[in-house]
Amino acid sequence: MDPITAIGIASTAYSAIKKGFEVGKEVESMAGDLGRWMNAINAVKTSHSKAKGRRFGSVEEEALETFAAKKKAEQMENDLRNFIVGQYGMNAWQDIIRIQADLRRKQKEAEQLAAQKRDELIYNLFIVGIIVLFVSLTLPILWLIIQNV
Repeated sequence: MDPITAIGIASTAYSAIKKGFEVGKEVESMAGDLGRWMNAINAVKTSHSKAKGRRFGSVEEEALETFAAKKKAEQMENDLRNFIVGQYGMNAWQDIIRIQADLRRKQKEAEQLAAQKRDELIYNLFIVGIIVLFVSLTLPILWLIIQNV
């Protein structure tokens, strides 16, 4: 996801979270918005660290857009962290970060497992294809040998 789209998603989710806090909603009831916001913030941070090429526009333009998106994401993150720490105490933000890291680890493990299963399926299909090819080439030869005996 490009940083401009990601910061747009993050801003929308951040606005919803901020309004929720203003009307007294609990953090737990805003889990969806928090999740969308954290995913978008992560996308902004990772897109800033990755070198991405674009068909149109200059490298300088892309660098400035990415930098601006990263700084806006950091500002939103600081505001949200301050609010959560103020509402729930010093350990609340660390708990959120720990849960986020655990969820990312589980997601990565699931992706790796899916990739492993896909690779095994491709390998098995290749083996079956080789066997079918061998049998389809061998059976006519055996049939001709039996017919000529």
